[in-house]
Amino acid sequence: MHPKPSIAIIGAGPSGLLLARLLEVNGLKDYVVYERDESSTPGPWQQGGSLDLHGPSGQKALKEAGLFDKFNTVYARWDASKVHIMNSAGETVGRFGEDRDAPEIDRLQLRKLLLDSIPAHKVQWGHGLQSIERKITGLKNVDDVYTLHFQNGAFATGFRLIVGADGGWSKVRPLLSKTQPVYSGKMYIEGKISHNNSSYEEATKLAGPGMMMAMGPNKSLALQQMADDTYRMYFGVVVPEDFYQHRHGSAMEKSEAIRDLMLSSDKFYANWAPILKTLAANAEGPFRAWSLHYLRPEEIGWERHLAPGVTLLGDAAHLSTPFVGEGVNCAMYDALMLSERLVEVCGRDSDIESVGKEVLEEALLLYEKDMFERGRDLIRRSAESEGVLFSENAEEKALGFVDGEHDTLLYDVKVSGDR
Repeated sequence: MHPKPSIAIIGAGPSGLLLARLLEVNGLKDYVVYERDESSTPGPWQQGGSLDLHGPSGQKALKEAGLFDKFNTVYARWDASKVHIMNSAGETVGRFGEDRDAPEIDRLQLRKLLLDSIPAHKVQWGHGLQSIERKITGLKNVDDVYTLHFQNGAFATGFRLIVGADGGWSKVRPLLSKTQPVYSGKMYIEGKISHNNSSYEEATKLAGPGMMMAMGPNKSLALQQMADDTYRMYFGVVVPEDFYQHRHGSAMEKSEAIRDLMLSSDKFYANWAPILKTLAANAEGPFRAWSLHYLRPEEIGWERHLAPGVTLLGDAAHLSTPFVGEGVNCAMYDALMLSERLVEVCGRDSDIESVGKEVLEEALLLYEKDMFERGRDLIRRSAESEGVLFSENAEEKALGFVDGEHDTLLYDVKVSGDR
């Protein structure tokens, strides 16, 4: 039997698990993580591709969690930051990123690194949050009572702190904000180039251990190597939100229909170089469509009185499109900052049961003040990068990546879906 926890973390993605680890190493052990996945080993498509961890944010958070050395020696791919930029004619525009402090790690590997660092019983699998019921006490020093209702029929209550780390479509966010994700008009359609694929050798030549990005008018085509040396391929297109989902047939039939359309239509890749079209023709399905959403920056923020004892991390708080490669880094930094605020008011090797309601609220207020600013900035910079990458003259603007003009807009096709 384990003590009833006081902190509920919703979502076992990078930010939720990192927060759990940071609480663990600081002796605040009265937490539980609720995750909708049925186990720690979901299918390869469920958790996205590869993530680049930045020095001042993602790497710093791992250092504070005591996990950087293992990350560095076991998982980090330091040579994967290289980016090869091409145009739609198949010509090399340039290369950059070789010395960038942004090693890659597969999302599933990051999950394993974090899961291995906390006690197994602290994660409750198969607990997708369905709703939260709130009972307002109306008393100054008495906590409101929140009851978590899960999709499996279970429920839990009695928490002093609920942290929504459950991604862009957060079920926790409605307690604090009415804002909802907005479709950006952009979509990535994702396929794979495996070792026995006839285009594997060509993919290796173009992307190597890092990424190849080809840019054209209002579209892109990208390859990125994974830890097992296979490649993820991404068609970046400007399409309606139902472009992929409304099609009929099996998953593979949908994939082939989409591929035929994109390779035959002038709107997409019909006029692109044969070398790029061959890669697209050989990309393995079934494809997965990732509609890119964001929260409006002017709607980021809320008042603490709306839901005392509740806060958000990462995409749940400030979902952005993935065009500066900082979504997971910002989320991990959120977890670090929240853990520091909690340790400040609780003390190490303690718990939050002894902390007064007003003291806890002040800690959350301090955390959120900086988090809101980070989130708004990330959304705005991602929108700026999106404007460059999907512009009508994207091929011309690709030169800006080589001469340094857009170095702060480094392209990141890894769709987050952080939970």
